[in-house]
Amino acid sequence: MKKRANPDSESNIRRIDTKPRASKQTHGFQVHFLRGSRTVSRMFSDAVHGGKEAARKAARKFKRSAVNDLPERAPRGLRPVTTKNEARAGSKKPGRSTSAKKRNSSRRK
Repeated sequence: MKKRANPDSESNIRRIDTKPRASKQTHGFQVHFLRGSRTVSRMFSDAVHGGKEAARKAARKFKRSAVNDLPERAPRGLRPVTTKNEARAGSKKPGRSTSAKKRNSSRRK
């Protein structure tokens, strides 16, 4: 069964309302972006912003500013593909710590 979309949600802005029987209640809007390796996520609570419409307005304002700061979204077919060798080359290789190197050099003397 497909989950129904919340009618209060928009592009990159999700409406979050917990069920009434939940022990902790959460009501607000979440702005969420994925651009390359960057993730931007922020919650705008109804209680903090003084109501549902004020939280929606704050979320929209944040979304506009966040979109301007992030790089453009690449089309799906044009995203760069990273091979295993390229991923390994960029990662830090595990090695001995400097304290282990100092201990070994002092033993050789």
